[in-house]
Amino acid sequence: MALESCVKTDWALKSSGASIDTQRTSQTYDCKEGSLCRILRLFWTASPPDTILQPHVYPGNCWAFKGHQGQVVIRLPARVYLTAITVQHITKEVSPSGTINSAPKDIAVFGLDADREEETLLGMFSYNVEKDPMQTFALKHMLLPRAFSVVKLIVKSNWGNPRYTCIYRVKVHGKMEKPESFNQGLR
Repeated sequence: MALESCVKTDWALKSSGASIDTQRTSQTYDCKEGSLCRILRLFWTASPPDTILQPHVYPGNCWAFKGHQGQVVIRLPARVYLTAITVQHITKEVSPSGTINSAPKDIAVFGLDADREEETLLGMFSYNVEKDPMQTFALKHMLLPRAFSVVKLIVKSNWGNPRYTCIYRVKVHGKMEKPESFNQGLR
């Protein structure tokens, strides 16, 4: 279920120390040949995955991966009790092609610890291209009183583009875990 967008701390902001684990992230799509590629190159060039960690959202400034399924793994700058995730795409009105069939559709979100490979499912949701281009989804934080330092976003399908899927922006929301030494110092 989508939540209303409001001002919340974004733990997946590159300028705040978030980064992409490129070893566990899908390969960037780079259109190299054919007439479609020549047309695409007028509006879009291959951008790295960390494009989704930056606030500059405009047509063509997205990270694309090959096909309709892929994943991105985001290292957060701190351990965070995750509450929500925001996914952003552009609208049909600003798209040079007039379509946004490369937008992600069905998405799963997992929390990971940096030192362990165990993944915890935090939520599954659908991005709706007919709604606001910035959609925030609640995660299962009440049931999981754990903080995570890594978030894995798996795109299970897109809105019909067989060649690639584009993600423009991902924001991760929650409350930072307080270090033990800080908690002990307050007594």
